[in-house]
Amino acid sequence: MKPHYVNTIWGYPISQDVQSQSTIHQINDWIGSLDLHTLCFDDAFTFSHCRTSLTNPQNTTVDYTTILNVVQRQFNTYLQSLSPLVELNIELEHPWINSYGWKGFQDCHDHQGSNQSDFSWCYVHEPAKSHLVFKNRNATASDMSLQDLLGHYSEHFDYVPSRIVKGTLYIFPSSTLHAVSPNLSPDEQRVTISGNIRVRPL
Repeated sequence: MKPHYVNTIWGYPISQDVQSQSTIHQINDWIGSLDLHTLCFDDAFTFSHCRTSLTNPQNTTVDYTTILNVVQRQFNTYLQSLSPLVELNIELEHPWINSYGWKGFQDCHDHQGSNQSDFSWCYVHEPAKSHLVFKNRNATASDMSLQDLLGHYSEHFDYVPSRIVKGTLYIFPSSTLHAVSPNLSPDEQRVTISGNIRVRPL
């Protein structure tokens, strides 16, 4: 399937791509081989009700090749569309898995961190009834200053992609604030795989 790129306002996700059924089945088989209950801990570094493998030392031993091949293929296609003037070195950092039960969510955050990542990605393995929500850093409810200018941002506080189906891959600048809305399905787990990308000239 041909990738569908979105780049309407800087800070929104730059890519949304629904993978082919064969790719989805391949990722299903790979995730099915993992013990997510053991791999994902209760999130200890925010107030989110989310289980994550990020803080588990065993996460570094997980072979993420199956999903990284998908991400690299889609990201390379996106970069080529930008016609870079120099050759680029692309480093896909080690991913992690998040799991959200009923009412599970994640606080607003970005992915720049100490590694100074350039782009981030999130693959939706199971969407349940929950959304990835992108936040506009420039939006504010303040009426104290710049009110004439800031009024133009009023409709862009949040951007919630309409597509939340299984197999969706989001790619976005690591500086983009984003969150995960509470999972409103008591019977379904939301499961996502996320990671970061560094881009440097060769």
